[in-house]
Amino acid sequence: MSALRIGIFGRGRLGSAIAAEAGDAICWHVDQGESPSGPADVVIDASVAEAVPEHLTWALETGTNLVIGATGWSMPDLADRIAGRIGVLTASNFSLTVALMARLATVMGRFAALDPARDPYLVEHHHRLKADAPSGTAKTLAAAVMAGCPRKTEWTLTAPAPNQLSIGVIRAGVEFGTHTVGLDAPAEVLELTHMARSRAPFAQGALVAARWLHGRKGLFTMDELASDLLDPLFMFGGKP
Repeated sequence: MSALRIGIFGRGRLGSAIAAEAGDAICWHVDQGESPSGPADVVIDASVAEAVPEHLTWALETGTNLVIGATGWSMPDLADRIAGRIGVLTASNFSLTVALMARLATVMGRFAALDPARDPYLVEHHHRLKADAPSGTAKTLAAAVMAGCPRKTEWTLTAPAPNQLSIGVIRAGVEFGTHTVGLDAPAEVLELTHMARSRAPFAQGALVAARWLHGRKGLFTMDELASDLLDPLFMFGGKP
């Protein structure tokens, strides 16, 4: 079997980390204003939000599967545009450990739902240059908590109403990314924290996503990938 040929859009921090991890599997690596030099089996978009529509158009025209890891973009008609022609996987965070954390966050949300005195919350810290706040990962984790705790229907960065999940955001220093999901109860506190020591987990996860997506058609998220790789870890089977 021939090796998977991977292309990369974006020479920023994430794109460079992916290229370093992938080594000879990279068939091309381009930045804004540059064109791919040939075909690829799967392409990882680690560029910027405004470039995603152009890269999706290229992927559809060439029939190339696309993993999108850019942040801050939105395309409500993405599934309609794909229409089963190619495979596209979107991710706010490529770390498989964060995918596991999202599942545990849903369990924590369910535990909070048993007692209105248990208040779930979320805090995230990134380097000072990160533009979006809260991060895409924080939004994903918030959705996971709220899926388990129905009384929380939305998140907020301000003083929360009873139906809102409080998110705290820090933008300072050179932090790669730290996310904490917590429960505050009258007599105890429970916290689950993920701290990235480098961008290697995100780069490694992006390559796992590319290999998983190869040969598939349709729209996917890291949740589908995690269902294959992580759900067997839960002894009761299936998603928490």
